Amino acid sequence: MLKFERAAGVKMRHIPFKGSAEVRSAILGKQIMVAAINIGEALQYQKGGSPLRNLVQMSPARTNLAPGLATAREQGYDIEMSSLRGLVGPKGLPQDVRERLVNAVAVSVADPEFQAKSAQFFAPLRYLAPAEYQALVRDADAMYRAMWKDMPWADK
Repeated sequence: MLKFERAAGVKMRHIPFKGSAEVRSAILGKQIMVAAINIGEALQYQKGGSPLRNLVQMSPARTNLAPGLATAREQGYDIEMSSLRGLVGPKGLPQDVRERLVNAVAVSVADPEFQAKSAQFFAPLRYLAPAEYQALVRDADAMYRAMWKDMPWADK
């Protein structure tokens, strides 16, 4: 939301919640007017009957879960924000074991049945090879550190 605040030139109040269930309750109870929720979770809530309105997706491209929902960039806001999950192993993992794991994950993610199940559970997939993922994590870390210096989101 800080990224949106900066990009849109608006001022918002940060209200911390423990997770999206609390955020959903606050939205439905009209205690807050806008929130950032993972698109998969928002779609699940809507499927369950929660009257939420998705305004934007912050992923780099439209997700197949909500192809009609424009990205922030398409709406004129330079914002990219994705919930990423990574698979890690212990330091010093033998190279042959690492390669087998990387290949197994790539094959699994490419499997049409796995992709269909993922979509069924509103879990969008965006596979990144190890070097791409590492670069994305490093860039995000640098961005958040810079944002913290400019706009700390905690009382000092």
